[in-house]
Amino acid sequence: MDKTSNRLIIALDVPTIEDVTRIVDTVGDAVDCYKVGMEAFYGLGHTVLAQLASRNKKVFVDLKLHDIPTTVSKTVKALCQFSPAFITLHAAGGVKMLKAAMEEADLWAARTQRPRPKLLAITVLTSLGERDWVEIGYQSPIRESVLRMAVMCKEAGMDGVVAAPQEAAAIRALCGSDFLIVTPGIRLHPERNGDQTRTATPAQALKAGAHYLVIGRPVLSAESPRDEVKHILNSMDEYMEKAKG
Repeated sequence: MDKTSNRLIIALDVPTIEDVTRIVDTVGDAVDCYKVGMEAFYGLGHTVLAQLASRNKKVFVDLKLHDIPTTVSKTVKALCQFSPAFITLHAAGGVKMLKAAMEEADLWAARTQRPRPKLLAITVLTSLGERDWVEIGYQSPIRESVLRMAVMCKEAGMDGVVAAPQEAAAIRALCGSDFLIVTPGIRLHPERNGDQTRTATPAQALKAGAHYLVIGRPVLSAESPRDEVKHILNSMDEYMEKAKG
């Protein structure tokens, strides 16, 4: 995971398979992993996973599973057949749900003799600010809630969490270097009308301790997605070089 290209994940939040193939083929070998979220998966079905597999790309299945333990574990089993690199679940589903998902993934790996996907728990969505958090009914600040969830997820056996860059450093301190941290909300430049409130630049996220960075809209809307990806990777490389020095 030393190469920065291995640490960048492009979010394929697009409505058609033509959009998927255009982005992936344009970006080419600059990126190895793509995130398939609700829009692409529910709109395009398994086709999008097959397209990525045919191009030897790793898949981050981001469906944010959140249901009773039995339902989530069966869903994880169904998703494993596509050999994704990552699957996301909501930490708010609780320890029983998280453990059931991990047990099912382990069983699948043992039965098929194939690597199981990494299971990542969603902490608090980056679209939520402190006022939103209070309106939902939580009394503790977002940061405190995220850290409590992260510790719970590690104890439940999760491989890591998805969390905003602002919480990454504290999670790293609490959960250790092997606990994966994936940060969405990555932006090279501030957005005035974006729906994510807790964002950061690639350098800020890496400095905070993130293993993987997820970026979608800036790449998808760029005139040249490949050039935008190269720009992002260059900014990541620059930070990594400075960190070494």
